[in-house]
Amino acid sequence: MGFPLRCGHPETGCWSRGRGVPHGLSPNNVRRQWRQARADTDLAWVTPHTFRKTVATPIKEETNTKNAAAQLGHSSEEVTATYYIAKPVQAPDASDVLERLGADRNRRPTPREQDDDHG
Repeated sequence: MGFPLRCGHPETGCWSRGRGVPHGLSPNNVRRQWRQARADTDLAWVTPHTFRKTVATPIKEETNTKNAAAQLGHSSEEVTATYYIAKPVQAPDASDVLERLGADRNRRPTPREQDDDHG
């Protein structure tokens, strides 16, 4: 999966700044241009990191973390998994455990249970 712009192509009008990065697309330029583009909008929360996370998460879900890391140019899957793949928003269903906590509210704990509570 490569970068969609073809540098040096007459239709794209971009040229390379070394290392294959098209001129004008350095991280600092992208951040600056994005700040200007989102000025006077409610998109202040959207950053280049947000875009990268938006790319990494579905790639991981459809394939694996290794492919997501490769797409982002990471040498470590750990960085991708920790910072770029969205974590589930909904907690697992633990209602049965919580129901048991409330079920025996009137029951007195046994001496052993009291000892366990105090370490």
